[in-house]
Amino acid sequence: MPDYTSTPSIGQLHGNSCWAASLAWFLKQDTGGRPSWSQKQIMEIYWRSTREDGSLIGDYLATLWSQDQRLRMSTRVHPTPDPELYSLPLGTKPVCIAFKHITGYAHMNVIWSLGGDDVMCMEPYWPFPGTDGKRTGRFVQRKLEHFNYGDNVVLAWANPPDKASTATPAEAG
Repeated sequence: MPDYTSTPSIGQLHGNSCWAASLAWFLKQDTGGRPSWSQKQIMEIYWRSTREDGSLIGDYLATLWSQDQRLRMSTRVHPTPDPELYSLPLGTKPVCIAFKHITGYAHMNVIWSLGGDDVMCMEPYWPFPGTDGKRTGRFVQRKLEHFNYGDNVVLAWANPPDKASTATPAEAG
């Protein structure tokens, strides 16, 4: 399995840019002809899909990245809470996951399976509380239960090289 932690984590630029930091880091991992946008570029490209506070409008995520042909990504909504969240179709390649944090706010990480219910995460909101513009992000191992709050999670992953968009993250690798 590749060591994705060899690419430095990316800290979010402000309290609501976890989505942009996650996508920027994801694009460094699985290029496959995808753009290599910085977090700032991503926020500029998708500004029409954000709220005034810079957070991504949640309803857009399920389709936004899959419809942007430059990204060549697929998305899937998975209902939660789910007693069998370990059944998420994760593979060993990075997958962006939007979820409701146990504290109640929406958040995004990039995760990949370590086997069983263990995942490695690129967590962009670090250090906490941190200072806007100075966060570095970090890598942390978590249990899938960390993502099992709210009504659903949204997964976003790279399409396989043949551009088949019906593959799950586990099949795309």
